[in-house]
Amino acid sequence: MLLFLACALVPTSLLAFFTFKSVSRQLTDQSNLRLTGLAGGVGRTLYGRLIFVESDLRKIAPRLVTCGRCGDELLYTAELVALVPDLGEPQLVAGEGSELGRIATLQLPVLGPDQSTVITAQRTVYLVHRPAGPAARAGRLVVRLTPSALWGRGDEAALPPGLELSIWDPEEGVVFGAAFGTDAIPKEAADRLTKLPSGSFEWNSAKGAALASWWSLPESRRFRLPHWRVLLSEGRGDVIAPALEMIQSLPLLLAVVLATVLLIGLAQIRRSLVPLAELHHATRRIAARDFDGRVEIVSNDELGELAGAFNSMASQLGRQFQALKTAAEIDRAVLSSVDSASIVQAVLDRIPEICPCDGLSVTLLDPAGGTPGTTWVALGNGAPQTRVRAEPRADDIRRAKGQPDRIRCGPSGAPLPTYLAHFVKEDAPVDVEIFPLRYAGELLGMLALRRQGNDAMPEDWAQVRRIADQVAVALSNARMMDQVRFLAFYDSLTKLPNRVLYKERLAQALVRAERNNRLVAVCFLDLDHFSRINDTLGHDLGDLLLKEVSARLLAASRPGDSLARVGTTEDLPEVARLGGDEFTVILPDLTDPQDAVRVARRLLETLRRPIRLGTQEIFVTSSIGIAIYPFDGTETEDLLKSADVAMYHAKQEGRNTYSLYSASMNAEAMARMELERQLRKAVEAGEFTLWYQPIVDLRSGHTVGAEALVRWAHPERGLVSPAEFISLCEECGLIVPLGEWILRTVCQQARAWEAAGLGTLRMSVNLSARQLRHDGIVETVRGILKETGFRPRSLVLELTESMLMEPTGVVGRTIRELADLGVSLAIDDFGTGYSSLSYLKNFPVTTLKIDRSFISDVTGDPDAAAITTAIIALAQAMELDVVAEGVEREDQAAFLREKGCAKIQGFLVGYPAPPNEFAGSLRPLLPRLAEQAAVA
Repeated sequence: MLLFLACALVPTSLLAFFTFKSVSRQLTDQSNLRLTGLAGGVGRTLYGRLIFVESDLRKIAPRLVTCGRCGDELLYTAELVALVPDLGEPQLVAGEGSELGRIATLQLPVLGPDQSTVITAQRTVYLVHRPAGPAARAGRLVVRLTPSALWGRGDEAALPPGLELSIWDPEEGVVFGAAFGTDAIPKEAADRLTKLPSGSFEWNSAKGAALASWWSLPESRRFRLPHWRVLLSEGRGDVIAPALEMIQSLPLLLAVVLATVLLIGLAQIRRSLVPLAELHHATRRIAARDFDGRVEIVSNDELGELAGAFNSMASQLGRQFQALKTAAEIDRAVLSSVDSASIVQAVLDRIPEICPCDGLSVTLLDPAGGTPGTTWVALGNGAPQTRVRAEPRADDIRRAKGQPDRIRCGPSGAPLPTYLAHFVKEDAPVDVEIFPLRYAGELLGMLALRRQGNDAMPEDWAQVRRIADQVAVALSNARMMDQVRFLAFYDSLTKLPNRVLYKERLAQALVRAERNNRLVAVCFLDLDHFSRINDTLGHDLGDLLLKEVSARLLAASRPGDSLARVGTTEDLPEVARLGGDEFTVILPDLTDPQDAVRVARRLLETLRRPIRLGTQEIFVTSSIGIAIYPFDGTETEDLLKSADVAMYHAKQEGRNTYSLYSASMNAEAMARMELERQLRKAVEAGEFTLWYQPIVDLRSGHTVGAEALVRWAHPERGLVSPAEFISLCEECGLIVPLGEWILRTVCQQARAWEAAGLGTLRMSVNLSARQLRHDGIVETVRGILKETGFRPRSLVLELTESMLMEPTGVVGRTIRELADLGVSLAIDDFGTGYSSLSYLKNFPVTTLKIDRSFISDVTGDPDAAAITTAIIALAQAMELDVVAEGVEREDQAAFLREKGCAKIQGFLVGYPAPPNEFAGSLRPLLPRLAEQAAVA
């Protein structure tokens, strides 16, 4: 009964409350709009009266200076008119003189001729005006305005009853009107009054809660007005009085509603109490899992129908409760399993408890290609479970994808698929229900049941369908966990163990080796010049190469290999990819370190065979470093570090070989790391300097160019030769910022020599392969030429022959873009690199530099003379400049002059020198060379 009363009382009270709030809000909004409109009307009236008074004052102002009685004309709106000189005491013009002392204390604004303003002080309004013309020198006229002239009792009577008017000044407070000041107005409302020209607010005045709206006087072009706000206020009680009248009738309405509900509720409760009690007892029986009891209600109304439905529901619940209990157990078993076999086993064991069947199978498709798959079969009747290979046909897969709920096979359905042939009976037809296992649009497999007669009900199939969905989710999670495990421990490209799994396997091998007193070898393998393959053939073929290398490494370390199988059957070699082109091979359970050497040789041999990738045949070699436990380290990181150091030593020994770790290698590596650290600091500290070696014209003896040679001014070791640090700069990437500094310094130095009148030289700068492969090299050269103003043709970039062997790659494109800038390209050490000369046709080369190895024996070795003569002839035929390097004797210079070589470089014509010394050698000619040229 209390519920009935509450159901009647609560909605009625809420309706009345929200109605009152809505009506009050509407009345308040209407009042604010009305007050804003009235405040605007009052403000415009006040503004008009101020304009009118100011106009009268402006007209008679020139006369007031000389005519005192003229001020009486303003007494209709003013209590006092005074003249205030700029210097001196105020003078009474009209009105009572007792106020002159008060006017003397006013802070009057500075006004120009014919300018006016209105000021307020102590709730008094003053109109100040400076006359125009000669009268302006007399001072300012101050008129104390009568409040009734601005807003009188008659005006107050014109307002609607209950409204109060106030004029509020942001600085003075209330000028006239209702007696509340700034303190009586809420602070946030006072802030809004100051900032906004109009608006509304509520506050608690002395008379209670009130609503107020304001309107600001407009700005006048004639004279300045204070920032007055015209406020109109009205009591909140007067505004919402209609809503209060409405709410007063609410108690009577509630009393009528409660009485009506009470009478109706008593009658209905009396009528329904007995059947509800019976239903209550039946519900308690179901809660106690007693589904056999029945509700006996003889009635033709809704309660009778409810009793019949309740009895039917109890019967179905008894059947479904057992099915749900079994399904829940299946769900727990399926979802708690992390591998497919455990999930399938849980399904095979418990599905018969849910749905009557005499045969059950689960077919899982291969995640890689969909088919073939694996089928688990349980035929019941005590037959053991079997596991067979399943090969669903394309039509079977397509049918399963197109019918995601259930497929019926048998006499009244589709033909039985061949992969479910295990359900066929020789003596009778079979009906098979197939439930596709689908998740996120992917077909994972099929769950199939061979029905046992017609005992199964639709609810049973729905339950199996739900379990099939759960199984699909669990299978998808199992696949995902397999993928996560694979990605966490295996390399996605080669499918070899990655660094994480490698360390784990190595740690296990070390534990076994310590227990069995055996050795473990770590072979660290790195492919030689692999970056060239990526740069020339592309990363796709590079990836194919890595896959082929991993396959060969696995084949060379296979268990049946007598060289690879160096340990017991438990401890087999483990091949892993650490990243990039780095591989490792763990050789556990060794008794002799030479076993590791034999495996390393076998690995090198298997990689020497050519590798065919598409139409390309590639030869690849590797360098292998070997570290032995426990001699070279007892921890995984120590062994890997030692093998890495040994591998780098193998590369320094010429590559395509192996090297066993020794302590001296680590010392060399540490020294190399220290040198790299000092190099990085040297680049930042600017410890590098440039020396210049002259290039001389053989015919005239003039210095026509110079080659820039970098030196390291080490703070402790002095000048360090480039041979000690350039290769390391290449490896650690410092060659890019160092090369940019060299280019900029060379161009600046050449421009400085030109400004000093030493002539224009062709400046040669060596460019490394690392710089050419750097993305910004072209923009760097362009920016330096523009910054220094050096002519592009006077800059010669020297390249090696190996750089020109990639005409279609990144390097080839960069070389052509550099040539497009206008710089000259020279081939350094010509004749010592690749034998193919096609790059002379493919690239815009302008100069050939003959290597010093040919020049040193050019007068005594016929072969060297023949090669040098051929290079000079080749350059002349292709209209290229030729420079001979390493000229140290006059007979070498004479031979070169005779063969037509135009320029030479070497100790005969000048040693490398710092900029100041080199500049001093530019002025004189080379007398001997000039004389010999004249004689020739």
